[in-house]
Amino acid sequence: MSLFHSNTAFTASVLDIEAEDIQYFLSLMYGAIVVALLLFQRLFSFFRVRTYILLTCSLSILILLGISLTRDPFLIGILRVVEGIFCVLEGACFLPLLMMQIRHAKSRTIAYFFLYTFMLTGSTLTTSLLKESIMDYGWQDMIHVVLYWHLIVIAIALLLLNNNRLGKKFPLYQLDLASCLFLLISLSCGAYVLIYGRKYYWFEHANITINFALSLIFGALFMIKQKTVKRPLFHFEILRYKNVIFGVTLFFLFYIIRSCLNNVYTVMATVWKWPWHYIIDVQYINVFGTILGVGSSGFLLLRDVSPKYIFGFGFLILATSCFLFVPTFYPDTTIWAIGLPLFIQGIGQGWLFTPLVIYILTGVESHHVGNAGLMGTTARFWSTNVGFSLIQNVSYVLNQKHYIQLEQTLNTSSPLTINYWDTLMEKYAGIYGDQIASRIASKSISGTLSQQATLISNMEIFTYLGILGILITGLIFLFGPAKTLFMRLRIPYL
Repeated sequence: MSLFHSNTAFTASVLDIEAEDIQYFLSLMYGAIVVALLLFQRLFSFFRVRTYILLTCSLSILILLGISLTRDPFLIGILRVVEGIFCVLEGACFLPLLMMQIRHAKSRTIAYFFLYTFMLTGSTLTTSLLKESIMDYGWQDMIHVVLYWHLIVIAIALLLLNNNRLGKKFPLYQLDLASCLFLLISLSCGAYVLIYGRKYYWFEHANITINFALSLIFGALFMIKQKTVKRPLFHFEILRYKNVIFGVTLFFLFYIIRSCLNNVYTVMATVWKWPWHYIIDVQYINVFGTILGVGSSGFLLLRDVSPKYIFGFGFLILATSCFLFVPTFYPDTTIWAIGLPLFIQGIGQGWLFTPLVIYILTGVESHHVGNAGLMGTTARFWSTNVGFSLIQNVSYVLNQKHYIQLEQTLNTSSPLTINYWDTLMEKYAGIYGDQIASRIASKSISGTLSQQATLISNMEIFTYLGILGILITGLIFLFGPAKTLFMRLRIPYL
């Protein structure tokens, strides 16, 4: 699941493909994961543990083989949806298995910390595998690498696991597959609108309008179906819990701030022209920060520290990283300049992620815990796509704005500009002639202005995100006292 996660634009620039296409294939898989979580508990209760793992792994291997053998984008899209379903069905079963092995009163919390550590750091690890396999072999071999990991899981299941059940067998009947289809179509069409909206000028293009309408229609059908069936897959009563509402809201804001990391890696590749294998190695700075953040917040959570302080300091750390990124966006930056904010950003995201999940699940009745977890996953699906869309659109608008400003303020009579132009003409005139050399020199200056506009735009974006992080921190710390004061002022009038 974490393949290309937070690396979509960077990976697109390296592989010379559209960032929107990578993000949409990722979203297709993510949407399928959301849908599969509706059915996971029923399927896991029906099969024995080892049989379940062998079945899901085997089907995942067949899907990966299918992806490696085709180049049809439509077929790859369908296979990505199916892969997403079996990805979560295969991976979700390891969480209860891990909980059983942890002898601690808060085994669920500890298990979640392990799970989300792998999720947050997995993008860099899987991209490293991509780097090695593509540089030395090819894209099909990259898929085969993932396939071999599934074979290792099968070997472990055969050698180490027994075939017992974790609970009572629950028969597979009255599965509401129609609702699953409605939800999948709604999520897929909604993601299409968010990801491709700017590219197709939003509702000026028929594809965006149609997908937006389909997302609303099938989303409404899903809600109506769940309200009318006897055994709903999703209980909307979950929305009555304050923890769920606050947690989902904070998750959304967290992902908006986190989505800016994509811009950092893109600037490394397109502006600073760092080698892509070097950029992947640089990302491990963020990974180390994430591991430190997960461990630190985990220690506080196990000590029953108030979520208010964990969330407040977490968003403060993210805000600090955003402000530290601002002065690093200059043409000849160094790894020493960018390393500190990358590390701090990793601490912030590792600090916040698992406590947010635990907060959503806390206070929810036991029969609603699954729906609370699904609510969090759905929030991450939408916030990932909204964050991608928002940053892409804001970057595009600001790049255009600053490019025009730089072009208008470019002083062609400046000695520095004249010397730069003469250097370019001297470089290309001897090879292509004066006319073609003039065109190439103009394009080179235009490219330099575009790169400078990108750097200025990112300074602006990270400043705004830093301010957003500070505002969220203030609201978290002040919400409780403000609510108490409001109630005290209101009591005389009740």
